[in-house]
Amino acid sequence: MLAKKQWIFWLSVWVLLVLLFSTSLNGLIVSIYFVTILLPVVIATSVFFNRFLVPRYLLQNRRWTFSLYFCYMLVVSIYLELLVMVLAFVILADYQIDNLGKIAGDIYLLTLILYLVVLVEGLILSIQKLKENANRIEEIEIQLEKQKQEEITIRCNRKNVLLKLVDIQFIESLGDYVKVHIKDKTYTTKEKISALEGRLPDSFIRIHRSFLINKDHIGFFNKEIVNVGDKELPIGRKYKRSASEALQASLIA
Repeated sequence: MLAKKQWIFWLSVWVLLVLLFSTSLNGLIVSIYFVTILLPVVIATSVFFNRFLVPRYLLQNRRWTFSLYFCYMLVVSIYLELLVMVLAFVILADYQIDNLGKIAGDIYLLTLILYLVVLVEGLILSIQKLKENANRIEEIEIQLEKQKQEEITIRCNRKNVLLKLVDIQFIESLGDYVKVHIKDKTYTTKEKISALEGRLPDSFIRIHRSFLINKDHIGFFNKEIVNVGDKELPIGRKYKRSASEALQASLIA
C-alpha cells in the first residue's frame, strides 16, 4: 500500500512539473523530456532528506551533523541540477540558452522547486507517521482495556452467563457455535470463535482454527500439541508460527 502511494505521489509530481515547465520550454514534448531527466535528482534528494537525514539526525537531536549533511546534500543537488541543465542545453535547447526559458534556465528557481517537492513529501510522510502512531496507540489502548477485564458474558440456554477469564481453559469451535471449557463444566454459545477471540485479551492464544486456549492453563507444549487441563489439543498448520511465538512468549512472561 505504501509503495503504491509513493508511485501515485511521484507520478503526480511528474505531471505537475511537466505542466509547469511546458509554459517555459518549447512545447509539451520538450517539457516531458526535461522533467524525466530532472525527476531522478528530485527523488534522490527527497529520499536522502526525508528517509535518512531527518530520522537519523534531526529527530535524534544531532543538529550539527544534520546541518553538515544538509549542506553536502545542497551542494550535490545543485551540481546535479546543473548537469541536467547542461544536458537540456545541448540536447533539447540546441545550444540556445533562450530555449530553456525562465524556469528551466534558472538554477535558483530549479533549486526552489526541487526543495519545495522535498518538503511536500516530508509533510505527507509526517502525516502518515502520525496516523500510524495514532492507530498504534488506539490498538494498545484497546488491548489494555481487554487485559483489564476479568469476566466475559456469553449467551447460553437463553441466559446471559458471566464467566471469569481465569477459569476458562480453552474454547472449541463447532462452526457457528463454540464450547467454552472450564474445569468442571462446558458452556455452549452461538458465536463464531473469531468473534469471541476479538473480545478476549492476549492471554488467549489461537492455536488452531477450532481451538483458542488460555495460556494460564497450559501444562506443556511442543510443535504439534498443547496440553491444557487434561486435554491435548493440536496446533494447526496455519497457526504454527504465530502460536509458537505466543507460546514461547508466555514462558518468558
